[in-house]
Amino acid sequence: MITAVIFDMDGVIADSEYFNVKAKHLILKRAGIEVDWHYHDKFLGTTHEYMWTEMKKEFESLDKEVLYYIDQWVKTRKELIDQEGLKPMPGVVDLIRTLKEKGFHLAVASSSLKEDIMTNMNTFGITDCFEAFISGSECENGKPDPEIFQKAAEAIGQKAANCIVVEDSEAGVKAAKSAKMKCIGYAPEGAIKQDLHQADTVVKEFSDKLIEYIMEK
Repeated sequence: MITAVIFDMDGVIADSEYFNVKAKHLILKRAGIEVDWHYHDKFLGTTHEYMWTEMKKEFESLDKEVLYYIDQWVKTRKELIDQEGLKPMPGVVDLIRTLKEKGFHLAVASSSLKEDIMTNMNTFGITDCFEAFISGSECENGKPDPEIFQKAAEAIGQKAANCIVVEDSEAGVKAAKSAKMKCIGYAPEGAIKQDLHQADTVVKEFSDKLIEYIMEK
């Protein structure tokens, strides 16, 4: 029986992947590096440390420390969001509030920084719906390692078998299944294509049918 729902944030709760990618794109461009927009697809769901470590290996002109590029990425992303405004994914706020009303234990488990998680939850007015917020920076291992979901379940006092994860990335789905949890793959129209075949089900939108699905598990 499912008693808890654990949400990824970027691309699931927050419509933020565009800002994540554009910020990386701009930083690479400043370093004289031109890549296709879809170059960034392979980093979806991974940690900032992993992402910049891999790009430093690939591009010699990224000659500063990983933490420098993470800091620049965070600042650039914030500037973009301040300019254009961050929105929640369609239907997700109603879904979260309904699940909370029905008595489910809710948590956020995101590779993003804790500060970004809390800012977004406050912006969307749903902070009080969740019992725990776990950041990738609090984990030794990033997705697809199950650590972040294991920490989330522990934080809300729920067994893995009673948790279902909502994820939009291949790495996130693998992490959820490695944690022995059920998983809902979220693949809205126009999103970066990810291999979500390991998920128990894949949905294109958040609807009442999804709530029924969770309650039946």
